Amino acid sequence: MRQTDRMNPKDDLYYIGQVLEGKTNAFSYLVEEHKDKAFNLAFRICGNREEAEEVAQDAFLKAYRSLKDFRKKSSFATWLYRIVYNTAVSLVRTRKNRVLSVEEFPADAVDFLGFSTTEEEAADDYRNSLINFALQKIPEEERGLVTLYYYNEIDTEELSKITGISKSNIKVRLFRARQKMIEIIKKAETKNVFYNE
Repeated sequence: MRQTDRMNPKDDLYYIGQVLEGKTNAFSYLVEEHKDKAFNLAFRICGNREEAEEVAQDAFLKAYRSLKDFRKKSSFATWLYRIVYNTAVSLVRTRKNRVLSVEEFPADAVDFLGFSTTEEEAADDYRNSLINFALQKIPEEERGLVTLYYYNEIDTEELSKITGISKSNIKVRLFRARQKMIEIIKKAETKNVFYNE
């Protein structure tokens, strides 16, 4: 199910109307409705909780200040994601890039047993950590695309509106991002084989 199926845009439009009429408290509904997905997108691009919180707050502030410019050609969520995406990518570009090395990744699923109740849960946690590790190793724009498409379940048409990238180019970039992540995961798993010998 895509994000647009789950959300009733009339709700957002109603509250946007309230804010524009001077009832500024109505904006808190929009924040409450979209804060988790805004934070998650920012977090996956930045890879840092504090920066993600800063980006999400900054994005909501920008959205509030620019609400009168919202043209309703897309959903409020799409418009907000564009602000979050651009803010997060800009922040990552301005900081000194710290590249994670394969050696920084935990050796294997056994490392997760202390935090998990079962071996199966530990294996799931390990796989999720591997995916998140790989996600942090690819460029920030690709991180944003992967997050929006796979985690937020936004289709390529909406993605095109959010990022300004053509639908065909998005498909190519998603393919390349997946390939890069597969290679990173393979490398990390190979390293784990050596650790366990």
